Order: sequence, then C-alpha cells, then structure tokens
Amino acid sequence: MTTTWIIIICVIVFAVLLCFLLAVANFSYDRFMQKYKELDKIPIQSGLTTLQFINQLNYNVFQGNLQILQISQVAGDAYGNGKLFLSTRTISKNSIASFTIIAHELGHAKQDMEGNKLKRLKFLRYLGKALGVLLPLCLLAGVILLFFGETYFTYGLVLLGCGGAIFLLALFNKLFTISIEKDASSKAIALLKDYLTDSELRIARRFLKDARLTYWADFLQIILGWTGFSKKGKLF
Repeated sequence: MTTTWIIIICVIVFAVLLCFLLAVANFSYDRFMQKYKELDKIPIQSGLTTLQFINQLNYNVFQGNLQILQISQVAGDAYGNGKLFLSTRTISKNSIASFTIIAHELGHAKQDMEGNKLKRLKFLRYLGKALGVLLPLCLLAGVILLFFGETYFTYGLVLLGCGGAIFLLALFNKLFTISIEKDASSKAIALLKDYLTDSELRIARRFLKDARLTYWADFLQIILGWTGFSKKGKLF
C-alpha cells in the first residue's frame, strides 16, 4: 500500500470518527429527552407509586435520613447534601422513566453515604470555576508575551502552560463526573432489581446509558468547539 493511500484512509477514518463524535456532542441531549418522554408514558407493572418507592428505600437503605423536596423544573431532578430534589412530573407518575430517575438520584445518595466522591467533585467544580476565570487571561497574556522578545518569552510559555493546565483540569472534571454518574447508575440498577421486571430493568439500563451519554456530550463539546460544528460547552 502506497503512502498516498495510507494518508487517504487515515483522513477518511478521522472524518468518520469526527462526524460520530460531533453527533454525540450535538444530539445526545435531544435523544435522552425523546427517550424520557417515551418511557414516561409506560407505567411499571407492579403498580407501586413513586412515593411508595421513595419512602421504602428511604427507610430501608437510608434510615429515613433523606429529605424529599419537590421542584417544578422538568428533568431537574438531583441529589445534594442529604436532600433529594424531584420534579412534580417525576413524582406524579409511576413510569419507568420516573423510577429510573429516582433510583439514579438515590444512587448518588448512596455514594454520599459510602464515601467522599461527591465532596471531591464539588471541590473540583468550585476550584475549576475559580481558575476558569483566569483561563482566557493566561492564554491572551501568554500569546502577547511571546512576541516581546527573549526577555518575556519564558513568561509567555509559563502563562500558556497555566492555561493548558486549567483546560486539562476541566477535562479531568468532566471525566470524573462521568465516572460518578456511571457508578450512580450501577447503584440505581441494584436498587431497582426488587421493583422492576427483567424487561423493565433492561429498559432502565438503556435509559441510564442514554443519560450518561449527555455527560460525554458535555465532555466532547469543550474538545470539539474548535470545529464550529459543535455546541459550545461550559468548561466548569
């Protein structure tokens, strides 16, 4: 095979891979919301209500220590500091989507109960937001100093290096978040095993994978922003 053909094949592979990554970055959230709407219409077969599900797990797993708070924001369900924030829509339907979302947030509650993963992530986010303000300043000042001769050249490189380090911290933050979300999903499936049928559990697993893909999309958006074809993601 000639060098020309190797280059052509490499370019084609890169283009295909780039298109795939751009598709993940741009359409994962829309795919998740589409799945959410579909599964929100399918009630679980046991007939158990979401409140019964929450209360049972709260007392059986968390000794009744979780505080349940109702919010209006659709898909704004979250966990933090012993509080479970669930949307009115999630609580009001005993759908596969609602049970899966609740179990996932309870998975975060288990992480909080068993270790310091969420605390470390919170610290990294606060650190990232503080340093993220300096990123454009480091890059701009670094580039300017490079053109001021040998006296300032080293300082320019140092500032550019600092900017690069902040960007790498952002990437690490995203990957750490994905790791935490994956672990919470695994815990969610364990919590759901006694409440869903095998077929419902398979659907829940796929739904959680779709949800996790939105975090990969967030990661890819800050990497592929240079293409102009990707949505712009926040560093922190």
